[in-house]
Amino acid sequence: MKNVIRSIRKGSVQWNEEDRLKIATLLLKAGYSVRIGRQQIPESGNKKQMEYTVEYWEEA
Repeated sequence: MKNVIRSIRKGSVQWNEEDRLKIATLLLKAGYSVRIGRQQIPESGNKKQMEYTVEYWEEA
């Protein structure tokens, strides 16, 4: 089962790249497989708003 931590770049409270890398590092050290990704949010109107994700799961 994959778990996802989502961060949408909006407002002043957001996770930056360094924060996402720190979370990924901790998850890797705890034995999880990790994938960091990003995608544009389609219904963001004329602004190009991005959603950043950290997916993690245990290998069987």
